[in-house]
Amino acid sequence: MSEKQWRVPTVKELLTLVDYSEHNPAMNKSCPFRNTGYYWSSTTFADYPSVAWDVDFGNGGVGSYYKYGNYYVRCVRGGQP
Repeated sequence: MSEKQWRVPTVKELLTLVDYSEHNPAMNKSCPFRNTGYYWSSTTFADYPSVAWDVDFGNGGVGSYYKYGNYYVRCVRGGQP
């Protein structure tokens, strides 16, 4: 039996937490951690390997930035997506 490991979620997984009817944070009210700010995903920007997708939980926006940026991380537990 394999042990489930912590990992950084994909951008699609992060977007499941976004609720566009809410603002600052733009998150489902049932989410236990409702902090705003930019959160990294594990999804690399296809044309630029040094860039990754991120989600802004202040407004639910999706963007991308160089991986050396100082953003938050929300980890999920489970196998590969």
